[in-house]
Amino acid sequence: MSKLPRVVSAAPKLQARATAARQVRRTAWLRRLAWGAAGLVPLALIAWLVLGTSMLGVRKVVITGEHRLTAAEVARAVNVARGTPLARVDTAAVARRVRALDAVASVTVTRGWPDSLRVLVVERTAAVAVPDGSRYALLDDQGVRFDIVSTPPRGVVRLEGTTDPAAREAALTVVRDLPLALRRAVWVVRASSPQQVSLVLRGNRVLVWGSTDQSAQKAAAALALLKLPGKTYDVSSPTVVTRR
Repeated sequence: MSKLPRVVSAAPKLQARATAARQVRRTAWLRRLAWGAAGLVPLALIAWLVLGTSMLGVRKVVITGEHRLTAAEVARAVNVARGTPLARVDTAAVARRVRALDAVASVTVTRGWPDSLRVLVVERTAAVAVPDGSRYALLDDQGVRFDIVSTPPRGVVRLEGTTDPAAREAALTVVRDLPLALRRAVWVVRASSPQQVSLVLRGNRVLVWGSTDQSAQKAAAALALLKLPGKTYDVSSPTVVTRR
């Protein structure tokens, strides 16, 4: 009788191979983890330098655009401590604080790496001066009061005889809509009501404007009519103008 071939189990070899494969995978995973951790160290260091130290902190605040305001007034509104990490400065909050100043119409706040905060201010422009006791309050063309002066600046129209808010708004609208050639000649604007706005021009000539309607047509008629002699010019109805 022939002998049967000896049967040898393959399980130990397969198990050994599986164990070796797992070890290779584990080693590769650990290697990748080590490289990843090594790569994170510089990033963590950079983040710490930028966000956690004063190395890239605010050393100076550069303010531009101020005329009526002083740089010191704007800097007080900025209110960012020296050395504050530049990346952590809330530029929107800084802008809100500066915009709260009466004379500021708009502001832009940006970071100037590595160590400066830049603040660009646009101040309000006086459109009219309103008597306030012995002085004058300055208003921009939106009616925002932002300063008090003893004498109105040159070229700023005086707003007189206007206490009603609606009449004042009408007067401001008329001044805002005037073409530059006509606005330069205006000395005083008066409005007893929103429908009764008049302008006093240089030389004490009076231009009766009426309401805020048809401003472009009224301005064109006024520029033509003012070339003629007279003291009072009425363009309240721009299709039928008069002078006397």
